[in-house]
Amino acid sequence: MELRQLKYFVNVADMSSFSEASRTLNVTQSTLSQQIKQLENELGVVLFERTSHRVSLTDIGEAFLPEAKRTLRAADVCIERMNDIRGLKAGSLHIGSTFSFLPLLKDTVLLFMKKYPDIKLNIHCHDMETLIRMVKERELDVALSYKPASVSPEIESHILFDNKLAVVVSDQHPLAGAEKVRCQDLKRYPFVMPAKGLQARNAFDHIIGDTESQFNVRLEINEVNVIIDLVRSSRSLVTVISQAAVSHIPGIRVITLDHQNTQMEGSFHILKDSYTKRSTKEFLKMLCENKSYNMALLDLL
Repeated sequence: MELRQLKYFVNVADMSSFSEASRTLNVTQSTLSQQIKQLENELGVVLFERTSHRVSLTDIGEAFLPEAKRTLRAADVCIERMNDIRGLKAGSLHIGSTFSFLPLLKDTVLLFMKKYPDIKLNIHCHDMETLIRMVKERELDVALSYKPASVSPEIESHILFDNKLAVVVSDQHPLAGAEKVRCQDLKRYPFVMPAKGLQARNAFDHIIGDTESQFNVRLEINEVNVIIDLVRSSRSLVTVISQAAVSHIPGIRVITLDHQNTQMEGSFHILKDSYTKRSTKEFLKMLCENKSYNMALLDLL
């Protein structure tokens, strides 16, 4: 039994298709079928039921699938540890980020790429629920977000830094000179806001409660950088997002939101009781040391 055969088996099982799996694996369909057949012969079982229209797992195949995935994960961990030993001279790092958190990563990503040119970075942007699922399935090494209301017991979460919601306007906006504003002061202005379900939007909606209809939300979008550009180009638009996301951006004013529940804690999430790559720890350490916003070094690092 070879790891390659297990990888082929898992891909076919996940896609329920030899043709789709062969394209993903970049091998011919005949090679893929031959390797699966050899695996079945060695095990003395039939793993797939094949018809002219579809491929499905047999009962034995269903039982074998989690064991095959577990073996491949163990092999990946072995490779990752060897890469760590080689001093971060090879390997890849898969980082997940919510849309609200993404603007905080730019400086750290550039620094990491410069310091470790042989490590391939893969950044995945999704909602919190998707990121946690990807961490559980080991598709991500770490997920970054503002602290959610709750996370799965399989996930270990750590606070990176304290942050707050803030009102953001252009430096030509009527509110540009204000040090702080109350929610009721914003009702006269049009809003461009993160889409519902994103963390900054959830936090603001929680603050305003059932008065949401009193605010003039003209545009919702799940891309923070676009929101910032729109606000900066307007004399009237207002947004409410994480203060850290707009630190040191010219052309805008960041105003304190005068409310007691504006706290947003930057966090990272990893799989509990699992091996953490050295490259993951190094990236998080760099993120903590980023001077554009206040972070505290963590014992984990």
